[in-house]
Amino acid sequence: GVGLSRGTPPESAEVVSSDRLNTISDEPVRISRAQSLPVDFRGVPSHQNARVIVVAGSLPVIVDFTRKSLVFSEGGVNRALRTLKGVILVGYVAAPLSEQTWLREELNKYGWHPVFLPKEDADVFFQDFSNNLLYSVFHYMPLPMTRTDNMQDAFKCYQRANEIISSVVLRVWEPGDLVWVHDYHLLLLPDMLRKVKPTMRIGYFLHIPFPSSEIYRTLPNRSELLNGVLGADLIGLQIHEYARHFESACVRVLGVHANFGQVVRGKDHCSVITCPIGIEPTRFEEAVESKQVKEIVAKLETDFKGRKVLLGFDRFDHVKGIPHKLYALERFLKDHPEWIGRVVLLQVASAWNKKAPKSEEYKALVRQVHEIVGRINGRFGTLSSMPIHYLQQSVSFEQLVALYRVADALVISSIRDGMNLVAHEYVTCQKGKHGVLILSEFTGASKSLGAGSLQVNPWNVESFGSTLRYALEMPAVERERLHKYAYRYVQTHTTSNWARTFLSTLRNLQPNHDERYSPNMKAPVNLDIKAVAEAFRQAKKRVVITGLGGTLTPSGMGTDTLRMPTRNLRRTPSIQAKLHNVSAKVKSYIETLAQDPNTIVVVISNATREELLNIFGDSDVWLAPENGFFLRRGKDDVHWHVMFDSIDLSWKERVKKVFQYFTERTPQTFMSEHETSCAWHYHDAQRGFADKQANDLMIHLRGGILSNTSTEIQDTSSVIQIRPAGLSKGASILKILHHYHKWRSSRRDLLDGTRGGETSSTQARYGLEKDPVDFVLCIGNITKLDEDLFDLCNELKYKPLRQVYNKRKKQKKMRSAPTPYSTTSYNHDASSNAATTSDTRSNISGNSDNGKGAEGKVEGMVEISKSIPTPHVAFEKFSQIPHDIPTPSALCPLPTRPTPLLSPSSSPSPPIGA
Repeated sequence: GVGLSRGTPPESAEVVSSDRLNTISDEPVRISRAQSLPVDFRGVPSHQNARVIVVAGSLPVIVDFTRKSLVFSEGGVNRALRTLKGVILVGYVAAPLSEQTWLREELNKYGWHPVFLPKEDADVFFQDFSNNLLYSVFHYMPLPMTRTDNMQDAFKCYQRANEIISSVVLRVWEPGDLVWVHDYHLLLLPDMLRKVKPTMRIGYFLHIPFPSSEIYRTLPNRSELLNGVLGADLIGLQIHEYARHFESACVRVLGVHANFGQVVRGKDHCSVITCPIGIEPTRFEEAVESKQVKEIVAKLETDFKGRKVLLGFDRFDHVKGIPHKLYALERFLKDHPEWIGRVVLLQVASAWNKKAPKSEEYKALVRQVHEIVGRINGRFGTLSSMPIHYLQQSVSFEQLVALYRVADALVISSIRDGMNLVAHEYVTCQKGKHGVLILSEFTGASKSLGAGSLQVNPWNVESFGSTLRYALEMPAVERERLHKYAYRYVQTHTTSNWARTFLSTLRNLQPNHDERYSPNMKAPVNLDIKAVAEAFRQAKKRVVITGLGGTLTPSGMGTDTLRMPTRNLRRTPSIQAKLHNVSAKVKSYIETLAQDPNTIVVVISNATREELLNIFGDSDVWLAPENGFFLRRGKDDVHWHVMFDSIDLSWKERVKKVFQYFTERTPQTFMSEHETSCAWHYHDAQRGFADKQANDLMIHLRGGILSNTSTEIQDTSSVIQIRPAGLSKGASILKILHHYHKWRSSRRDLLDGTRGGETSSTQARYGLEKDPVDFVLCIGNITKLDEDLFDLCNELKYKPLRQVYNKRKKQKKMRSAPTPYSTTSYNHDASSNAATTSDTRSNISGNSDNGKGAEGKVEGMVEISKSIPTPHVAFEKFSQIPHDIPTPSALCPLPTRPTPLLSPSSSPSPPIGA
């Protein structure tokens, strides 16, 4: 890739790596100062008229300062970017101070912006921290203590290098540009850019593997590196396994929420995708047909006539598994002596860089490989042939293509590899010949080309040797079948498609990084308080609806976001007081509004009846506990009224048993129980483990005890709540408004199931014989629990109340039939207020449809609320359920028939407040 070399960037043209595993330097091209560069990135920007700033650890260029010439890479990513005009490259180039001005001016002509670092910092940045530490850990290589003694100093140098590169990017960037950061050298860069330019669109792609969280956690600066990457809008990895590891590391190290390709960190979130890189096959197909390559092929076929050719082309590195490949060949020749003299392994190993041979690990690997090669050749070789031809050097592009063409099988035995594009190149060059591809299952390519290859475990030498034999003896029909699949994949998944796919995804993401609370929510705009006050004054009959926890109480103090590390099912009065700590000032505001004869204040919450009575029991506030299942119309109302038809609560005892089961096996979790619902709280538990337990819990609930029941599962703010289907704040408020108007016109009681009992003074108190409600102010949280309430208000804004009520009543009847799985609403932690009073230190916020303002009068109704996606956006189904979990019915047997516990005609006894 562009500037993705593993070692310290070369300083002279004599040191050119042929690392085609990452398509870094496929064909060095020497160009004098007066000539044109091979790739001109200037031109009219394509990709929706946005420039693309590609940032890499180093630019793919080698400078010969003596002859004033440049050598540029013709590798994969470089070629892919050629198809996108308006691309700017930023990266490090080694240059003495006296030559930097000339080099910068020369590269700027073609949209390349070099970054210069002091030589000492460059050595520490690339070699000590990036390669010796990050590259090793990301490839599952344990760190010896000798590498960690000065690691903090190395990390500070790594930070400085990222800051210097960041300054160059900021100087080049213009509003609307896309910034694409590459690989492990620049893990800190996205967050550095984000802090300076919050609206910058940033993508990050990691070319190497991302390890499991257990391995990643060994890094000394693990949190800083993850936070740096999470500054990006979009993070791309090669395969799903790496993406899963990345999300797991974010959860376990940072304690953030990560699931379904999204990582939520505070108010920000970034998307995580898998986007495997490919090659540009046209170049290799053209090379196969070239005269020079055909001549080399003819010579090789003559030299190895009568023998099958196995090819190994690797960078000389511990992770490439070269010794594993040699051991497998030795075992194969030992078990199948009939192949001695009939097969040859051509192993080409190119060096990392000029500094690598100086390391002790490199020298030890050289000794090991040389010893194995000598032993095999000495044991199985003859005077006329040797089973291994070993070259520890680079080869030209034409020689490489010829080797690809001649080989009967390519053997890749990496013990860990991000992708390994050698496999793609070999498949392309084998068109019409159908060579066999042998892939280690620990390479990223095995996930893409697995169906077109033979996969091996490099550590299983016996099985590896048997696979070599099968590849050599494979029938032609089978070889053609495997090659056909692999070739079709390589042709369609090119580097150009990879680049365009990533950039298109980055372009289409949520545009404003600062206004993201969760993947499906937008932060509301601030309402015009003067407009709200004026609409309030002009209205004749007003309804103010407000929540409790996080709205009238500080965030995290209400029952909606309960934080109480106890296993008790019931809360003590002292705990209740702390959970519902409504300040005297806020309480006086609410009670003053409720005393107005033209204003009805409704406090709706999932709190219990007793909890709401303790706060507003002596006021005229209408109380709607249990998400509005009960209603009490102020202090003069002596009864609690049931707002819903008969509901089945027979599932509660069984659910409580399952909750108890998971509470016992998940530390710092607890249960809570209300009259119509029960919940399992896991916000205080270890995040990664708790999320897994929560997923298992929901599988248990859906797969057994809640099947064929009319229930809903809400997983919001780290609380799993089970409640009857349709029992929501939105449905409750709709019933309250509907029956309010019905009572006003028919002079009957407000609620179904009751007759009489209201005096003329009561009707006069609420003005029931006069005008209908013409103002509704809805105040609540930005959470999925309140989403249906805001959605209802948005619907009432443009439709008459009766039409909305009849529509939802019809939908409820259609949904009344039991379903195999309960509907589940997902939500990430987001407890910011959509609207609240000033004492909670949050502005009244809202959003209207089509951006026409926060207020409007349609059908005689004024609605002030926050716009949140409609409920169907928040609902998902579980498509697969594991089969290896305990049967839920074994934990809690299903009853023979449901038993209604609450109905309008059977009010709970004793009625609180009677």
